[in-house]
Amino acid sequence: MIKIRKAKKRDYKTLIKLYVDFVGDKRYADFNNDSFLKVIKNKNSFLDLVILKNKIIGFISYSIRNVIRYPRPIIEVEELYVLPEYRLKGIGNKLMKHVINICKNKNCHYLFLASDKKRKTAHKFYKALGFDEYAYHFRKRG
Repeated sequence: MIKIRKAKKRDYKTLIKLYVDFVGDKRYADFNNDSFLKVIKNKNSFLDLVILKNKIIGFISYSIRNVIRYPRPIIEVEELYVLPEYRLKGIGNKLMKHVINICKNKNCHYLFLASDKKRKTAHKFYKALGFDEYAYHFRKRG
């Protein structure tokens, strides 16, 4: 049975190992080179894990905040990852629907997310969930 729950401090090392797979960046493998504790302590940031047979097999992180242009809060999904061997089994769908329900329950104006331009399969997945292409996403290292 699949279960979704909030991340806890004890989940740190397991989650970071998943995160290294997710982003393909070994710098996280050294531990303590991230914002894990800040995220789980922040009242506007959320990190939810998907558990199967006591094993963390994926996660979704998101934030809820107000922006000037909308009269109600928005949610932005920051990261979504499911271990490759568990993909195409409805787990990512379950995580996204979990956040979509939170969006509805919190009366949020929009749910936003960004996806790498190359991730065509992910784009189809998001469109199947009712998302539309909205804007370009830019970044600059600080």
